[in-house]
Amino acid sequence: MSDSECTMLEADVEDKAMDAAAPFDRPDADMILRTCDNVDFRYYKFLLSLASPFFMNMFALPQPTELASDQTKYGLPIIPVSESSRVMEKLLMFCSPVYDTDVPALDNLDIVMAVLDAADKYDMKRVGKFVVKMIISPHFLEPEPMRVFAITCRYRSEVETRVAARYMLRYAISEPSYVAELDCISGGDYHRLVKYHAKCGQAVPQLINLWSKYPLPQLDCKACRKKGISRLPLKEYQDSVIEALRARPCAETLLNQDWIDAMVKKAGSCTNCRDRAYRNMADFVKEFAEPVDNIISQIELEVKF
Repeated sequence: MSDSECTMLEADVEDKAMDAAAPFDRPDADMILRTCDNVDFRYYKFLLSLASPFFMNMFALPQPTELASDQTKYGLPIIPVSESSRVMEKLLMFCSPVYDTDVPALDNLDIVMAVLDAADKYDMKRVGKFVVKMIISPHFLEPEPMRVFAITCRYRSEVETRVAARYMLRYAISEPSYVAELDCISGGDYHRLVKYHAKCGQAVPQLINLWSKYPLPQLDCKACRKKGISRLPLKEYQDSVIEALRARPCAETLLNQDWIDAMVKKAGSCTNCRDRAYRNMADFVKEFAEPVDNIISQIELEVKF
């Protein structure tokens, strides 16, 4: 159940509320957080105060000496929250002392955003920083790099934003489609990404000076040459590599199957050459990645956080 779908029950809330599973069912807890989908999390005011100035200030206020029956459970005060049980579970696990060795799993960027929004709401800055560091893993970057970039920008995480921007070089700047998280960053943030991408592409022609040291792999085979098929001129081959890297300035570009197929077709190679060309290019990229990385590493994304 998403937070937007949650509705607070107005009657028989206590009877219908479920207890959260361990470790949020401890009998020595001193308060209960009740989520919008009616799950009760027993927790500790002290730990919540350490993690959240919001709750620290709440607990510092004078508390009523008596509470109505629907405001307590197991003799503990109930604090209603608007988050779902799924989000609250993740959030409290990050606040618990054990999370340094047992990091909560975040399956996708939707739950990441929900946890970050909750951390932001309750002023849990340490939790927010930790979650943002997690999303630059390949698990999140590979399927949704633009969302990761926008999220790291939104939370002004410089190191993580640079990592996400570097990963975006695997795509032409116009390729990633719109994502809702872009609405949460400034036009300046996005402009700096576009500028960084362009500068990396403009630096790629420096590789022209390295062809003697890194000769491109052949695109055809002996069978092709025996048939007298004309080979792709070396200069055209080299220019095609530079053109591809200008659009997507990273070594992984040369492993794009569509691009390799196009090169094999230009070379007039036989149908057996495609797999061979890919293997040859993969071996080539292992060595060629170093000079490409050296050139790109000299260019930094401008950040104004």
